[in-house]
Amino acid sequence: MPWSVYSAEDFPKRDEDLNEWVDYKAALGCTIVMKAHEWTPLEDFYKHTRWESWMADEGNARETVVTGKQVAERMYGDFKLRGIRAADLDRISPEEKKRLEDDSEATNMKFRRMFIDRFEQQFRVKTQGGPGRWVPNTYEAECYKLHNMQPPDVVQRIQQPATAPQVIIQEPDPEMIARLVAAEVAKQAQATVKTK
Repeated sequence: MPWSVYSAEDFPKRDEDLNEWVDYKAALGCTIVMKAHEWTPLEDFYKHTRWESWMADEGNARETVVTGKQVAERMYGDFKLRGIRAADLDRISPEEKKRLEDDSEATNMKFRRMFIDRFEQQFRVKTQGGPGRWVPNTYEAECYKLHNMQPPDVVQRIQQPATAPQVIIQEPDPEMIARLVAAEVAKQAQATVKTK
């Protein structure tokens, strides 16, 4: 079996409408399609055309052959934080293969946790009036799901209508009103007597 790469997630990915490639992994000019939790064998003899400069004529191109081993090593070097692992499956034991798969899964979960932390930091900044986001993007939502977590509370909260405070109307005491009216009448009568 040739050199192979292992990934804990699918590449390339599609956008929310499932109609456009939005994420893919490439190395040395070769785009690799990977299925999650599977080893993808890499062929030898990928042809890679390299131009000496952007103004080069067709005759100035140099075509090189890239081996599966070179692509695998480059994929591991560029994307190891995503959990991509590479190996020559003919030369490793089943235990080593299992160890690489487990390491890929654990590393990928750490990488996804970084996305959750990044979104929550942006969310906190947004709640304080700064630039940020209220809603996680598709990849971050997938990260929350894989970690069995929920996005921050404001995203989940259903807005409840504000209830008006309860007003209690109390009937006035008739005797108290009669006393107040009598006092006011007496005051005005006294003011009229003084002016004459």
